[in-house]
Amino acid sequence: MNPKHTWMNGRVTPWAESQVHVGSDAMLRGASVFEGIRAYRSADGDDLLIFRLADHFERLFSSSMRVLRMRIGFSPAELAAGIVDLLHANQVRDDAHIRVVAYFDVLDGAATGEGDPTGAYILAFPKAPNPKLATGIRSTVSSWRRPTDTSISPRIKASANYLNSRVAMLDANLKGFDIPVLLNERGRVSEGPGQNIFLVRKGRLVTPKITDAILEGITRETVLALGAELGVAVEEREVDPTELYVAEELFFAGTAMEVQPISEIDGYRVGDGRIGAVTERIQSRYFELVRGAAPATWLTSVYGAPVTA
Repeated sequence: MNPKHTWMNGRVTPWAESQVHVGSDAMLRGASVFEGIRAYRSADGDDLLIFRLADHFERLFSSSMRVLRMRIGFSPAELAAGIVDLLHANQVRDDAHIRVVAYFDVLDGAATGEGDPTGAYILAFPKAPNPKLATGIRSTVSSWRRPTDTSISPRIKASANYLNSRVAMLDANLKGFDIPVLLNERGRVSEGPGQNIFLVRKGRLVTPKITDAILEGITRETVLALGAELGVAVEEREVDPTELYVAEELFFAGTAMEVQPISEIDGYRVGDGRIGAVTERIQSRYFELVRGAAPATWLTSVYGAPVTA
């Protein structure tokens, strides 16, 4: 069921009235960028905590919007306040997924960049824990390739990029798999359709480099820090596809997916077919962080302290 409200261009808005014009560049060309953000019920149950909100806004404004030469009429602080207002309006008290979207509106002539009309909206939905976080998922190496930095860079969290994700995901699902792994134009491992990928090889935590056609993920960054915190050697390097078949552990990491173990890839069982020891330690620590153990600068209170961004 849809939530009662969205936040659109400065105000909490009833769901049925939340509209973008069919003539907007967002509709016609997918000219929008976004951030997927998570909020978690605190360990004590008294608050809802938004995880790494300032980092999400840094990527939105300084990476995605910058490359598209987009300016919107709202600051990070105003968007942060909008998220909190929307969570209150929708009476969300449990874990939630939030999407902040900045878009180009109806143009008067050809696109010019920073002077073009824009808008922004926010969606917020309750999101229950995924049962496959414990059991793992089935994956496959996709025949679809990730776009390159010279075409439509995966570094930019642009809505248009996710058509590539959609076709790869549908192809994997039709073949009986849950989520695919995409390669880059060089035939090296890139990422999933909306999440980064990690391997454990000989006890070392390995993930593709930021120059391997990936999104510079905030959860990826968190996992790299957790690996170091837990004493696991970490490598960022090129990964061959066959390394996925011989890895001791595999997992996806992303805001929506969290830390998701992969139990099988292309018919090869990963480890003993369940969550591995390193993955389990990282996953457990990750959920401690998001529910209140993270540094204060990583957590924004919804029902407690004033908004910070």
